[in-house]
Amino acid sequence: MLKKDYKARVAANQFDLTTLPICGARTRSGGLCKHKGNILNGRCKRHGGASTGPTNQTCGKDHHRYVHGLRTKEVILMRGLLRS
Repeated sequence: MLKKDYKARVAANQFDLTTLPICGARTRSGGLCKHKGNILNGRCKRHGGASTGPTNQTCGKDHHRYVHGLRTKEVILMRGLLRS
């Protein structure tokens, strides 16, 4: 099923899970995956492909894990200079 067919079925409220393609990826045992694939690439959630990572590389205060900045490279370097 193509993406445009999917959009037409959803708009008409006629979406059916049986119309999804079978994944078909090679498993470790050599067989084919029998799970239902998705619309975009035809693969299931287990075989969809590797992540491409974040879209933007942020650092410092813009990073999602930034808390207080007391352990950043700059602060550690400044502390080392003040001690000596």
